[in-house]
Amino acid sequence: MSSALTLPGWRSQLLEFWERPETKKARRVAFHVARATKKFLLGTGNAAWVMGSTVLVMVMPLVLEMDREQQGAEWEASMGGVPPKL
Repeated sequence: MSSALTLPGWRSQLLEFWERPETKKARRVAFHVARATKKFLLGTGNAAWVMGSTVLVMVMPLVLEMDREQQGAEWEASMGGVPPKL
């Protein structure tokens, strides 16, 4: 039976591979990429929340007021009042 097929031999080979300088560098790079991705996603979520709440608070009342004015102009036009300016 070869040592490559046994569990203790496999584990020691894995630990030896894990501690190599190349794998340490790859693990460090992977950690930083994962951390940057997490920060980017959280920042994007926060920006989306700010934009959404800004639209609800500032833009929606403007849209509703413009719709109300349009309905008033249409009502006046249908009742024979002064025609709306185009």
